[in-house]
Amino acid sequence: MTDISLLPGWAMSAQSMQPLQQALAERLPQARIECMDLPPLQMSSLEPDLAALAERLRPGVLVGWSLGGMLAVQLLRRYPERFSAVVTLASNACFAARPDWPEAMPQAVFKDFYAAARQDQPRCLKRFALLVSQGSEQARSLSKAMPWDHADEEQRLHALALLAVLDNRRALSHSTVPMLHCLAAGDALVPVGVAPALQALNPGARIRINDQASHALPLEHPQWLAEQIGDFLAAEHD
Repeated sequence: MTDISLLPGWAMSAQSMQPLQQALAERLPQARIECMDLPPLQMSSLEPDLAALAERLRPGVLVGWSLGGMLAVQLLRRYPERFSAVVTLASNACFAARPDWPEAMPQAVFKDFYAAARQDQPRCLKRFALLVSQGSEQARSLSKAMPWDHADEEQRLHALALLAVLDNRRALSHSTVPMLHCLAAGDALVPVGVAPALQALNPGARIRINDQASHALPLEHPQWLAEQIGDFLAAEHD
């Protein structure tokens, strides 16, 4: 039996991964699939925070959306014996741009967003919901129905700061575990143009692009994702 753990993105609850959980259950009826909430996270305590998260996860396949995908790569780097494959959804190697990684959110844009989250987080979450769903044919309904987590404002700020500084390029380039990166052509947060750079980091990784999706990929196209993940896992077991 394959164990699959689903990790949500920043400010999202485990409920955000339930549509994908249901689609995967249909595609992989023998798998045991669990949606996990992200624990409180911050850079100063990242090692114990990730260790605690790893203890909650069954050994098997990690699937993470956005920040969840970046954390899945971090977990794989630390505990390679526990995870047989990693799938990232609308996730970048670096969420905020760097001079040598331009296909990401511009630093100035991120800093403005972080400042807005500090000043008025409820308003910031509404703006974030619009960004997550931007480019979707279901943008209005998606933005109004985002399944937010129950973290307090300080916890969200710590996680947001972590999102800015995480750099998975070395972990991705050194990984020997099978990886699948699913990207969305209409993503307003993770540019689809990052695909060649991700492929260059790890030539053995598979990359799939949904031409009609937004950053809300797991909410918007769970069946498509389930097919990509199912085919990926089947190919790795052949």
